[in-house]
Amino acid sequence: MKQALKEIKAGVGLDDIKFGMDREDLQNILGEPDEIDTHTDNEEEEGITESWHYDDLELSISFEEIDDLRLFSIAVSGEFYEFKSKKLIGLPKQDLLKELEALEIDDLQTEDWATEDHIKQELVFSEKLSINFWMEDGVLSEIQWGPLFEDEETIIWPE
Repeated sequence: MKQALKEIKAGVGLDDIKFGMDREDLQNILGEPDEIDTHTDNEEEEGITESWHYDDLELSISFEEIDDLRLFSIAVSGEFYEFKSKKLIGLPKQDLLKELEALEIDDLQTEDWATEDHIKQELVFSEKLSINFWMEDGVLSEIQWGPLFEDEETIIWPE
């Protein structure tokens, strides 16, 4: 399965998995998840988020109730995943920034994320591509992405 799933497609999904899919279609592709959890990010948000975790694939996917429980985000942490044919997980921040610059991603922003357990976390992201690169202690540990947006509220679901 690892060989079959590897290409991160910004705004679209992961290989044949596309944003907007329902849970049944996704389960037909990936099988039963190792863990399912549900949560709300805060009191102001409407609805729940249901997250499925596939440990062997180092993959998490989320469905948002507000979007009819359609696939809304994907996160990967395995070094075998590729973004535009480049393996990025495990790269130091400077190398990651060079690779992304070479891919002509020109809207990168960075935020520090302090944690209580003193792990240095940083977020490098592109709003235009709806993709987040999570750094832990200066090394890329996770890539997280979702569908593109036409405006702040209108999702562009891939076909």
